[in-house]
Amino acid sequence: MNRKMHELILLVWLLSTVYLIFGAMLFNRASFMGIALISQSQLSLLLIILLTATYIFPKNWERKRWLLIAVEIVVLNLFCVLMRYIIEEIIFVKYLGFPKTEDLNPLFFVYDNFYYSLPGFFIGFITFLIFRTHAIEKRNTELRTSVQEAELNLLKSQINPHFLYNVLNYMYSMALPLSEKLSTVIAKLAGTMRYTLNKLDVQLTPLQEEIEFIQDYIDLQSTQFDQGIYCTFIQDVQNDKMPFPTLILITFIENAFKHGIVDDPASPVKIWLKAENNLVEFEVENRIHHKLKADFRGIGLANIKRRLAILFPDRHTLHILHEGDVYSIHLRLYN
Repeated sequence: MNRKMHELILLVWLLSTVYLIFGAMLFNRASFMGIALISQSQLSLLLIILLTATYIFPKNWERKRWLLIAVEIVVLNLFCVLMRYIIEEIIFVKYLGFPKTEDLNPLFFVYDNFYYSLPGFFIGFITFLIFRTHAIEKRNTELRTSVQEAELNLLKSQINPHFLYNVLNYMYSMALPLSEKLSTVIAKLAGTMRYTLNKLDVQLTPLQEEIEFIQDYIDLQSTQFDQGIYCTFIQDVQNDKMPFPTLILITFIENAFKHGIVDDPASPVKIWLKAENNLVEFEVENRIHHKLKADFRGIGLANIKRRLAILFPDRHTLHILHEGDVYSIHLRLYN
C-alpha cells in the first residue's frame, strides 16, 4: 500500500508543480527567482504530505495517539520552517544572488509558514484515510475468504470431531475408577478438543482462555515422557481479559515441541508471556533436535502471519530467528 501511496502522491505533486510553474511563467511572467521560490515551496509541501500520509497517521492512528500526532505535526512544521529559511535566506542568497529579506520578523515567518503548510497536512490526512479504507475493505474480503476456506476444510474432514470428543468423554468415564492419571490425561485431551471446536468460528477470545488452553497442552505433552518434559512457562499477565487472536500462540508452541529438544534439563523449552494495558509480548525459544529434518516454513506459520496481517495490521511485529541450534519467535501485539 505504501508504494502505491507514494506513487500517487508523487504523481499529483508533479502535476501540480508543473501546473503552478507553467501558470506563473505564462500569465505572471515569473522570473527565475519566482520559479525557484515556487519549487522550494512545493518541495516543502511534498515532504509534509509524504510524512503525514505514510508515517505520522499510519503509526499513531490505530493506537489513538492523538497528542503524539499533534506534536509530530508541529515538529514537522517547524522543520519545514527551518528548511525554508536555510534555502531562501542562506542558499539562494549565497549561491544564486537572491536579495536577503530585510528586517525579517521571525514570529511572522513561522506563522506565515504554518498557515501555508496546512493544506499539505489536510491532503496527507485525506490520502491516508482513502488508502486505509481501501486496506480495510481488502482485509475484510480476505477474512471472509479465509473463513469460507476453513469451513470447507472442516467439511472435508473424514472424522467428525464432535464424535471424537464424545468418545473421549466416554473413555474418561471408563478410566476414572481405574487410573486417576489416565483419566486426567483424557479429560485434558477432551478439554483441548472442546476448546478448539468452540473457537473454530471465533476470531478473538479472552487472553486467559488461551493461557489455560496452552497450559493444558503443555501438561498433555509431558505425559509422553516418563520423566516429564523440561519447559518453563513464565507469565506476567496484568490484563487477562483483553481480546486476543484465537489459537495463535499454540502454533508456535506446537512447533517448539515438534522440532525441539524437550527431554534435556540443560535446554528446556522457554515460553514467556507478558500482557499489560493493550500490549501483549510473547516469546518461545527451543534448541533444535538435529535428528529431525524439520522445515520451519510450514503452512501453520504462513496462516498465522496472514491472520495477524488481517486482524492487526500495523499493530503487531513478528520476528522468527534461527541462529545455530536455537530457534525462537518474538511476537508483539497492540490491541
